[in-house]
Amino acid sequence: MHPCLKDRVQKLPVLLLHQEEESLPFSEHKLHVEEEELEVEAQEAGHQVVVLLQAEEELHLSKFQISRHVLKNQYNLFFLPMFTCLAYMLYKKFEVYSMGWIDQVNLQDLKVTVAPSGGPIAVVRDDTKLTPVQTSGKPIIFIFSPSGELKSTIKWSGGKIVEINWSSSEELLCIQDDGSVSAYDIFGNYQNSFQMGQEAREMKIIDARTFPSSTGTGLVVLTTNFRFFVVNNIKDPRIRRFPDIPGVNIAPSCWAAIHGDDRQTRVIVAKEKDIYLLDYSEQHVAQKTPEISHHHLSIIAMAVSPCGKLVALLTDAGVIWIGSFDFRRKFCEHDAQCMLPAVQLVWCGSGAVVLNLGSVLLVLSPNRDNFTLILDSTSHVCPEVDGLRIITNSSHEFLQKVPLPNQEIFRIGSMSPGAILVEASREFQKRSHRAEEYIRLVKNQLEQAVIQCIQAAGNEWQPGVQKMLLRAAQLGKSFLFDKVDSELFVGMCQTLRILNAVRNYKIALPLTFQQYEQLGKTGLLNRLILRRQYSIAIQICQYLQMSEADGIPRVLTEWACYKIKHGLGKLDAEQLASEISAKLGTSSKVSYSSIALKAIECKQEKLAIRLLDFEHRASEQIPLLLKLGQEPQALAKAVESGDPNLIYYVLVVMKETYSADKFYMTIRHYPSVNALYAKLCRTIQMGSLEQIYEQEDNFNAQAILSVKDSYRAQKLENRSAMLTTAVKQYRQAKAEIAASLTEDQLKLLKTQSGYESKFGCPVIDVSLNDTLKLLMRRRDIKETEEMVKKFKVPERRLWWLKVTTFAEIGDWAELEKLSRLKKSPIGYEPFVDVCLQYNNVTEAQRYLPKVEEHLSIKYYVKAKLYTEAAQIAFQRRDTEALHYVQSRCSSNRDAVDMINSLIAKLANPSESQNKR
Repeated sequence: MHPCLKDRVQKLPVLLLHQEEESLPFSEHKLHVEEEELEVEAQEAGHQVVVLLQAEEELHLSKFQISRHVLKNQYNLFFLPMFTCLAYMLYKKFEVYSMGWIDQVNLQDLKVTVAPSGGPIAVVRDDTKLTPVQTSGKPIIFIFSPSGELKSTIKWSGGKIVEINWSSSEELLCIQDDGSVSAYDIFGNYQNSFQMGQEAREMKIIDARTFPSSTGTGLVVLTTNFRFFVVNNIKDPRIRRFPDIPGVNIAPSCWAAIHGDDRQTRVIVAKEKDIYLLDYSEQHVAQKTPEISHHHLSIIAMAVSPCGKLVALLTDAGVIWIGSFDFRRKFCEHDAQCMLPAVQLVWCGSGAVVLNLGSVLLVLSPNRDNFTLILDSTSHVCPEVDGLRIITNSSHEFLQKVPLPNQEIFRIGSMSPGAILVEASREFQKRSHRAEEYIRLVKNQLEQAVIQCIQAAGNEWQPGVQKMLLRAAQLGKSFLFDKVDSELFVGMCQTLRILNAVRNYKIALPLTFQQYEQLGKTGLLNRLILRRQYSIAIQICQYLQMSEADGIPRVLTEWACYKIKHGLGKLDAEQLASEISAKLGTSSKVSYSSIALKAIECKQEKLAIRLLDFEHRASEQIPLLLKLGQEPQALAKAVESGDPNLIYYVLVVMKETYSADKFYMTIRHYPSVNALYAKLCRTIQMGSLEQIYEQEDNFNAQAILSVKDSYRAQKLENRSAMLTTAVKQYRQAKAEIAASLTEDQLKLLKTQSGYESKFGCPVIDVSLNDTLKLLMRRRDIKETEEMVKKFKVPERRLWWLKVTTFAEIGDWAELEKLSRLKKSPIGYEPFVDVCLQYNNVTEAQRYLPKVEEHLSIKYYVKAKLYTEAAQIAFQRRDTEALHYVQSRCSSNRDAVDMINSLIAKLANPSESQNKR
């Protein structure tokens, strides 16, 4: 045998969890057992012991396997086969805390409920048991931490409590028989309440169950008329009724709620031997018949696995049946032969069922393998996703299936890569050369060995074992360079450091690695904030470098809210605000608006106003200031922000709450606000705009407003009156030009009114130019001349109007007469343009010779008289002009050839003379 393997067989690591040694650190446990001791223990274990095989004499370095399974009755170390029969699984039980309530609490006389994922414990007197009572008849609810430290008490003053249960957010739900559900935090502070409907209130509730749902925590209640009502989310209670249970109207012997992957809630109900599956979404009742071979009269308990795929039933004959949740498949049926009445039937993860008989726990796998745990006192068990919490009068323990990486490493005789790497690490710590030999054994599987050690470290509870495994992983990583992602190792180190910190009995948050993965960083932070562990929450945020939304600013905000709530009456508003700001600073990352909102809830308006001075986000600050009645301060903050939307928002609120005089006097101190309000009034409320201008003696703006109002008036008299008012206002504003123009508009309006009645066609609201053109089209020369004199129309504009009007009506004779009247003040180009506009080239030729010389070629081309344009260009010896004409007549081949000849003549003048 290879010397390294021989040493490995002689020094195999064994995880011993002896009841007498559970309180000792892992480093004090026995880690090496001799071959002779293992064989003696195997013989004493009887038929439950798997014989320890001797190692083969010679093994090839690349192919070896040593499998040894040991069962020790005196240790809490158990082997259970999974229902798939693929491998043997190891279960272990270890102590989490020694309970601080020793000699103060007797679970035998109490109702106990435990919050999931390492949550607190609530107990209340069990009314069904006769116990001596030294206080009044009203019950007292005690809330303890997982380590048994009393956190708070609730002196109940309501109706009869049917059930108490924890939600997934660690709120204690107290369900009363009248259908009222009250929620309390872990410190016994009332949070909220809701009702389960009128029928539940009238008929009374006799039983209730909570269940995890896709949206939070759900609640199902059973009334005295044996009807079920469900709420899928207690934060948004929408009550739905399940269909009635068929058959004889008797109370169900047991029932359970299932929330499936399809987001639908169903209830499994057992009435004596019959089982029904209720579905409110389809209002359907399906009867199920599980295959139970043992004789029984009724089913007295049932439990649904955390995965929701398996169901366990307990009959009155003491038989446990395990199968699928739809009862189509049966995995096993086991006669527990329990003489004592069952206290609880729960699942340990999804791999085993636990029957709690008080001080005895029967653990059964779906393959009928089982073992018994005997406890020192009455217990209460709480199922978790990866195990089972066991609460007794003296201890808080955890039972779980040992994860596969841990089994591979710590199993007796294991030769897995992780186990050999751990052994190599031990030898390396001893500075032994054998460490290198072990590394060589797993050099081809070193990556797998490192990953096994990292995963196993996360599943271990004792820090000493965690360090041992991480040291082994670190040693293996040094030989792999970059083959293993460093983030896996670093992330596990960070996670374990956090978990070890929160597992301390003072914080008492005993999360396993799998529970932490399910909860997440934000969920862990929520749990710490609920426990008011702000200091360690901030340290974790810094350690994990969490984002601002979920990190330190949020924790500080929650601390400040707590400070406000519990600082009432002890400090005045100024002192409390100074203390909070000194702790939080003036960083914009902290939401002072959330803190101020909490102060408003506590009716501390002065404190809220003072806190809002530290808020940097105007969008969060201003609505709360308005809510507190601080409109001037809100307006000032809105102006500082420069956000028009915020200013509009403040203005709308002030308009509703202030009188008109106070409103205008307030906003006139801010010119920008005044301008924005004027813009707002122009779009939605014109009357208010006039009041603003009157308050400010802004006559020019008043005149503009009067002019705009005149165009909205329907009657001519009203329009004239408004224009007259506008003239006066312009005079007051000393805007003489605007006043003169408004007077002209008033005169034009009166003149147009006369023409409208005279001609019988609409003339009002047209321009002065259009009015003159109307008169010209009607050939009313006298009225045209009067309008020209009255409104002092310039000569150039009058000629333009005449040219365009004569062309429009086709009066070419009048147009020619106009051109001969005298030299045109606007030139003759407009004459050509209007003729060409109306396709009258012949008439345009009359005016082409009169066009300005520098424009003549352009206008000849415009009239498509290319030959004449080319001749003019040739006479001027302008080659560039000839090219321009040629480019515009490219489709006329004759004209192009002619222009080419002209260009050639200009280019060679001597040749043209010789030809002559």
